[in-house]
Amino acid sequence: MKRTLLSSLPLVFAAVWSIPAEAADPPKVIRFGMATVGKGGIPYASDNVSGLAHQRHAIEEELKGDGIEVEWIYFKGAGPAVNEALANKQLDFSMQGDLPAVIGKAGGLNTRLITADSLLISTYLVVPPESTAKTLADLKGKRVGLFKGTNMQLSVARALKAQGLRERDFRIINMDLATIGAALAAKDIDAGWFSSEAFLLQANGTGRIIYDIRAQDPRLTRQAHVLVDGDFEQQHPEIVQKVVNGLVKTAAWTSAAENREAAIALWANSGTPVSALRAVQEGQSLARRYSPRIDGFFIDRYRATVTESRELGLLRGDVDVASWVEPKYVDNAIAQLGLQQLWPVYDADNRPHVQESAARDTDR
Repeated sequence: MKRTLLSSLPLVFAAVWSIPAEAADPPKVIRFGMATVGKGGIPYASDNVSGLAHQRHAIEEELKGDGIEVEWIYFKGAGPAVNEALANKQLDFSMQGDLPAVIGKAGGLNTRLITADSLLISTYLVVPPESTAKTLADLKGKRVGLFKGTNMQLSVARALKAQGLRERDFRIINMDLATIGAALAAKDIDAGWFSSEAFLLQANGTGRIIYDIRAQDPRLTRQAHVLVDGDFEQQHPEIVQKVVNGLVKTAAWTSAAENREAAIALWANSGTPVSALRAVQEGQSLARRYSPRIDGFFIDRYRATVTESRELGLLRGDVDVASWVEPKYVDNAIAQLGLQQLWPVYDADNRPHVQESAARDTDR
């Protein structure tokens, strides 16, 4: 069953009651939320492992022996809308970005991060083709569209800080991505921050990319993950493992260079042209971008998200990342499938750990 949720209401975490987990019968349906939606509300994603798992029926394949169906729910309201659904116990799993998940956890949501989904996600600043702006500083005091509450907001804040700038140096207008695109085309704003949509705007002559966050520093980028409702995990750990198995198998398929075009073709079902998706992936290692590992880099980036969110006043509470992540499911899947060599473990500086034996073999 597929359906799309296209609206969301502000989420207020005044109190989130935790229901004690008890032994329960296996569910007949698990609900998997996606903090994204395709062009015009199409229920597909343009750049993540979970979206490919959906189209390839990878999780359904893992669960077919249990008679469990998967309901995929795409949210136009992105991360904030996912948080609302989680608070209302309407989701069991979700793909989500780092900032909204941190905000939800600090607000009391009972979630566990169980696998990385997509890493090193860039954000692009787009101006009208005729704009004379070439740098971030050129847009000081100008109208800039930004989808706040999503993981874009923090990534942009990092990029601005690296340039000695702050949000207050611009006239930031909070809009979703579709509205930013329309406003840019209508010349109602002077620039807008986008994901892969930036390349579509550039291709059709609506905009021109002047800043690529990933090209500046990988630590400025956004990360995405899959999380599970904490009560669901306690009640059904075996189902959680099967879901992660499906995601890891999909990540392995996606990481293979020979599958690049096939993956792009599936992502293009979201309404994003193949040419734009190729531009996003150009020069990128698929194995690095879609590694499911919860390693030093992943944990450091989420700790940084907590710290920086607090500094920016986006976070009231606190989050203990070490107790929030649960890597055992992805580690089990990688070991069982023999994929240890496909995805190296990366440290906080985005450098792979090299085993001494492997290093010696390389030197021979």
